[in-house]
Amino acid sequence: MQALEKRIVSLELKTSEQELFTIIRTFVVPGQIKREIERLTDARGAVWHRLPGESEQGLIDRASFECARNANGVSLLSA
Repeated sequence: MQALEKRIVSLELKTSEQELFTIIRTFVVPGQIKREIERLTDARGAVWHRLPGESEQGLIDRASFECARNANGVSLLSA
């Protein structure tokens, strides 16, 4: 009976909805003030530019929604 329960748990984990996770890398230089993000790129080379009137968070949300993700639902964006 335990073997059956383990298999059920394993199947439930595989079919459960994964939470999408986005990592954003920004590069800073010592002594410079942090600037707002104007452009983001993903691992496959897709680029998102900030639209006129769009907030920094708006750009992040838009790129996070459209970017490529790995098998675990994780994406890596670079500013």
